[in-house]
Amino acid sequence: MTNQDLSRFTEIMMGMAENYSGAQLTKNGLKLRFEALRDYSMDQVTRAAVQLMKEHRFNSMPTIGDFVAVMDQQIGKLRIEDKAELEAGVVIEHLHRYGSSVNPMFEDKITSQLMAGVWRYSAWARQVKEDELKWWKQEFTRAYKAHAAGIDAGYFLHGGDALTGLVKTTVKRLPVQGGTYFA
Repeated sequence: MTNQDLSRFTEIMMGMAENYSGAQLTKNGLKLRFEALRDYSMDQVTRAAVQLMKEHRFNSMPTIGDFVAVMDQQIGKLRIEDKAELEAGVVIEHLHRYGSSVNPMFEDKITSQLMAGVWRYSAWARQVKEDELKWWKQEFTRAYKAHAAGIDAGYFLHGGDALTGLVKTTVKRLPVQGGTYFA
C-alpha cells in the first residue's frame, strides 16, 4: 500500500470496527496497522477484511496476524504449522510404504535435516510403533516450526553434533547441583 491508500484503509478498519462490539481504533493504532500491512496491496487488505467479517471466527477485532494469515492463504502460501503437518505426513507415508528398508530422500530441507539429525530415519523407522505416530507427528511439528524459526532468524541447525555445538557455545556453562551440564 502507499500513503494514498491511508484514507481507504482507515475506512475499511472503521467499517470492521463497527462489526465488533467494543472495538476502539485510535489514530496511532490505525497508523501501526497500516505500517504493518504496507507490504500488501489495498485490494488484498480489502479482500481479507471481507473474508474475516464473513467468517466471524472472532469476538473481537481481528489482529494484523489474522489479516496476514488470510492474505497469505489467499495467495496460496502455507502457514508454517500447515507445512510442518504436511511434511510429517510425507515421513509417515514413506514409513508405511517402505518401512526402514529404504532410506528416504526428502525434498524439504528441514524435513531432511530433522530425519537425519534429530530422528535417524532408519533407526527410528525400525523402532516406532503405529500407535506412537500420533505423538511423534506432534513432536515433529513442534521441531519443524522451531527449526524454521531458527532459519528465519539466521541460524541453520543441522541437528546432532552441530546442534549440540550450538547449545554448548550459546549456553556455555549452566550451573547444576554437583557440576555443570557442559564441561
